[in-house]
Amino acid sequence: MGAFVGGRRLWRLTSTRVVENGTTVLILEGRLGHATAGELMAAAGPLVAGGTLDLVIDLSGVDYLSSAALKVLDSLAAGQSSRGGRLTLRAPSPAARLSLQLSGDVLVRNKGH
Repeated sequence: MGAFVGGRRLWRLTSTRVVENGTTVLILEGRLGHATAGELMAAAGPLVAGGTLDLVIDLSGVDYLSSAALKVLDSLAAGQSSRGGRLTLRAPSPAARLSLQLSGDVLVRNKGH
């Protein structure tokens, strides 16, 4: 997804899934805006639905975090909580941290440092 200008994609988001010490980590890089929030759900949704109880989302490479993305993160956190699992936001970039703080979202207190 993302916006296209002259056939070139802007506002890219990449996701990489790794396992660290038995915990699934989704590493995100790029812009997490309205145009790419669906990509976050497409990457993380199946992990949550598939029974991953401890999911870490690494935000160190995210340069923008929109309200649409915050809604997706909130939905993922709610899904994890309802299954007895946990969603941890790890190492948010300064831009992502600011968005989390300004949102007043409860996810802020659960993020990793």
